[in-house]
Amino acid sequence: MKINVVCVQMEPKRFDVESNLKKMTDFIETAVQQTPKPDLIIFPELITSGYECGKEFQHLAERVSDGKCVKAISELAKKHKVHIIFGFPERDEAIYDVLYNAAAFVDSQGTVLGTYRKVHLFASEKEFFRAGCDYPLFNTELGKIGIMICWDTAFPEVARAYGLQGAELIAVSTNWEKPYLEDVETKNQDDWDLITRARAFDNCLYLAAANRIGFDETLGFFGRSKIIGPTGVPIKE
Repeated sequence: MKINVVCVQMEPKRFDVESNLKKMTDFIETAVQQTPKPDLIIFPELITSGYECGKEFQHLAERVSDGKCVKAISELAKKHKVHIIFGFPERDEAIYDVLYNAAAFVDSQGTVLGTYRKVHLFASEKEFFRAGCDYPLFNTELGKIGIMICWDTAFPEVARAYGLQGAELIAVSTNWEKPYLEDVETKNQDDWDLITRARAFDNCLYLAAANRIGFDETLGFFGRSKIIGPTGVPIKE
């Protein structure tokens, strides 16, 4: 099956869910007017909140069952008959204080198929989020799709786990940041280009990665979103 995938590369405003949701809505409305119309739209990691939110994640997180962002994106997915994957701070349904760095997968009927919870938490994320523990494969009308979030992409085993389940596409929702030192200006970009191509080539499947841009408190992000073919060759970036 041939599908059209759009990776959204945007800058969220830290702590401002309303502003971020408005910007996401604008991107979706723009994307669905393209020719060909997208079947799947992928947003970056923690796009509803921003990345460096610290303890404020407790106020910004939402449950899938009654979350404002989940509801709004689901309505847009149904309106435009498009699948959407987006990163957000997820609150556990049963244990209020437990949060996950998660990505929700909404189908073209506006139904939340489920969430992927980031397994490989990075640096200070471990202070605020609980790590996920599995790699759910979403069997959709577009095909079999797995999700990775940012640092997951650095581990060959994650993509391999999806490959062994029969995944045809891996969607990556990420906040891959700029280097910390000016004298290695391109290092993180090189790492990002390498691992995205390697994960596709390793498993002979497609990979579509949406990385954010802009700045938070101390970190900057360089984008370089891309769609990679099964031989590791970029289709679009």
